[in-house]
Amino acid sequence: MMDKAIDRKYLIAILFVLSFILYARTLNYGFVWDDERIHLTNNQQLMNDDIKSFWTQSYSGMYIPITYTTWTFVKNVSIRSKELSPKLFHLLNVVTHSINGVLIFLLLSILFRSRTQAFWGSMFFLMHPLQVESVAWISEFRGLCSVFFSLLSLISIFRYLEKNTVVTFRSFVFSKQFIITSILFVLALLSKPSAVVLPFIAIVFVWCFYREHFKYISKGLSVWLLFVIPVLLITKYSQTNEFIYASISFWQRFFIAGNSLFFYLCKLIFPYPLAACYGYTPELITSNNFIYFSTFFCCVLAIILFIKRKSNPILFSSFAIITISVLPILGLISFEYQKHSTVADHYMYLGILGAVLLIPLIAESIKKHSYLKCISVGVLIVYLVLNIQQTSTWKNEFTVWDNTLVHYQNSPNVYYNRGVEYSKMGNFGAAINDYSQCLLLQKNYRDALFNRANAYENLNNISGAFADYNTYLSIDSTDGSVYYKRAYLNYKTGNINGAITDVEKAERLGFFVGSKFKKVLNNARIKQFSY
Repeated sequence: MMDKAIDRKYLIAILFVLSFILYARTLNYGFVWDDERIHLTNNQQLMNDDIKSFWTQSYSGMYIPITYTTWTFVKNVSIRSKELSPKLFHLLNVVTHSINGVLIFLLLSILFRSRTQAFWGSMFFLMHPLQVESVAWISEFRGLCSVFFSLLSLISIFRYLEKNTVVTFRSFVFSKQFIITSILFVLALLSKPSAVVLPFIAIVFVWCFYREHFKYISKGLSVWLLFVIPVLLITKYSQTNEFIYASISFWQRFFIAGNSLFFYLCKLIFPYPLAACYGYTPELITSNNFIYFSTFFCCVLAIILFIKRKSNPILFSSFAIITISVLPILGLISFEYQKHSTVADHYMYLGILGAVLLIPLIAESIKKHSYLKCISVGVLIVYLVLNIQQTSTWKNEFTVWDNTLVHYQNSPNVYYNRGVEYSKMGNFGAAINDYSQCLLLQKNYRDALFNRANAYENLNNISGAFADYNTYLSIDSTDGSVYYKRAYLNYKTGNINGAITDVEKAERLGFFVGSKFKKVLNNARIKQFSY
């Protein structure tokens, strides 16, 4: 038996090393997606070491000062010749995930008092293919960091319950342990707002494993809601996502949530194919009658598990934790990324903790039926192979989006992102093809119109560039940068009056136009009049 044969510290070392080896190749991967465009290189506060701003205001729709502060320190170490190196950022993700696996081991050791079950539960957490996105994508350090503090908080609670046989509301709330757990919870919230679900997950754990203390601990943890409210308000008013549900009724939201939960349950069991963006928008989901079956299935499963909760508390708790962990982003309430997809792999990073609780049930079944050992080993091997395969898809921007398009061609965002990368490489023909595909799926995608116009301009297709700038302005006439770009085209084609008019509009909208260009236009107009 592993419980007696191997010392705990060696098991911890094995878990950390195996996890590090599994994801070590990501250290040579590049920046992808929002890494540079939003969070790092184009984040002027971060690049200028303006840490104070991250604590006094939200950035890019999220208030995550712990994450941005950490990235600022890493930036100062990793920057070379004024260019960021992705290696240390990837190292931070791999190390944090490996530590989280160790924390899962410590948590399960407390709950089940079995190193064997804790070890295999941690292995499941570390190597499940759904975890790849969170580890390989630098931007998702926010989720890794949040779960790190969340797990520390849970461990702190259960160590307190292990040491104290008599617990009251007063003794718990005024204990040193409660202060520590509360601080850790706040740090989790400041790493990523999705930690708002932690109090409810903790309550489920207490109900399952420390039911005699459930009444007082649940009351004590309700104090955490005071920390949740300001974070929720900041997040809500930082995101402009009201338009997402403009034509979606409340009942449709309920079915969207049911379909999303069904998606996660399926991916937990068989995580293939996985992709960076599934393109499951509210409009796409509600157009398919499958949402009724998936929602019905989840409702029936929830009812059955609730009825059987006393005889199968771990099974019920597993389902409850999975559901609670993704509840904020199931689709009942709109969120910003939902305009691209309601579901994403990294949303399940904490939710896999619920699936980990099933390991003891599997272990007990293996004892009774030895043939299940072969099946379990086979499943782990399949997960390992899928993990390795999925990790390779995050090597660079092209591998991410090429893999996505092999399985899912319904997201304009995927074509747009690949088009941006083609533009950066100077392959404007390929970029135009991707922007065009993006616009076929979403005709009013303004960024795609703007970038395609730039690509046309680089290929000297002036009429194509004009058409896209004009279409953009018909959608949004308040963007000064587009007027400026069109002004340059007007100047290039000899329409000086048109260029001057566009420059004036750009400046009225607050876009800065250099004095050199204005002087060139003025000289060109004088020259026209002289003739």
